[in-house]
Amino acid sequence: MDIEKLEPLTAELGKLSAAEQDYIAGFLLVERMKRNQLVMPVIHKRIEDADPENWSDWKNTKPQLDNA
Repeated sequence: MDIEKLEPLTAELGKLSAAEQDYIAGFLLVERMKRNQLVMPVIHKRIEDADPENWSDWKNTKPQLDNA
């Protein structure tokens, strides 16, 4: 894709609210991480893990975030 095709898209993205831009940025970051398997294999594995048995539940995760 050439830069001329991206200019209208970036102009529209600039009009979004901060929350909408954050959502798009998060989406793009995850897509980038999926492509970058050699640099971040653990994160890539977690992103691709579709088995809920392997997910941390909120009750156990929240205290870790509060202490960070």
